[in-house]
Amino acid sequence: MELPPNVHAQRLAGKVAIVTGGGGEGEFLGLGATTAILLAAQGAKVGILDHSKERGDYTAGLIAGLGGEATVHVADVTDPASCVAAVERVVDAYGSLTTVVNNAAIVGNAGTIADGDLAEWAKVIDVDLYGVLHVTRAALPALCRAGGGSIINISSIAGIRGMGASAYAVAKGGVQALTRDTALAHGRDGIRVNTILPGHIHSPMGSLGGESVRDLRRRSGMLGTEGNPWDIAWAVSFFASDESRWITATELAVDAGTTQTTPLSMHRYTASTDD
Repeated sequence: MELPPNVHAQRLAGKVAIVTGGGGEGEFLGLGATTAILLAAQGAKVGILDHSKERGDYTAGLIAGLGGEATVHVADVTDPASCVAAVERVVDAYGSLTTVVNNAAIVGNAGTIADGDLAEWAKVIDVDLYGVLHVTRAALPALCRAGGGSIINISSIAGIRGMGASAYAVAKGGVQALTRDTALAHGRDGIRVNTILPGHIHSPMGSLGGESVRDLRRRSGMLGTEGNPWDIAWAVSFFASDESRWITATELAVDAGTTQTTPLSMHRYTASTDD
């Protein structure tokens, strides 16, 4: 595995981070794994929370190979007690907690708002929205004891644009509202809370549709280049660092400008494969 360039090894020295959904496998890593790796490469100690020990161990092994430090904690983000126990294990391992990255999510198969399976809707919202709530509630006491810290919630541009994503979009929109409310409630505790909205990146979760759709996603952004999970991880590392000490309750779209234009404006790029 090759890290992206310009990794600052001491940028996050002294930070202790939790990354939910931080497990991975193979060469095609998702947002959680790349985020955990990049935070560790920049000096943070990382607690990887994942439903799969095998996936968590895979990411931890990559981190160890880079000389970083990480521990793996099996957790179910839909279970408040499981979240509390996992946070306690991270604090026991490293002595404190300064950073929480709420990344764990599923797309699900909930269907439309008119005829979708309500059980699937509940499952998606339970993981993608309530999972953020449970982990945040579990982490707040430790963040307060540390004198403050940073919570970074991974949402999606689906939370701010109609994309036919049904339950996933509803849950991600809820994450953005939860971000703002948590930032207000705990700003005086020194806790910053921000949201990152990934765009059409090429990732395990965002790779559906084959190569033609992949190319269309690339051409839909103003830059005309393809995003990947490392682009999101870099944004997370900024919010985790002291460089963002005066930023809270914000939404940062990492999407090559996709949400700041219109299909009509981009038609000359999306109508054909010729750039």
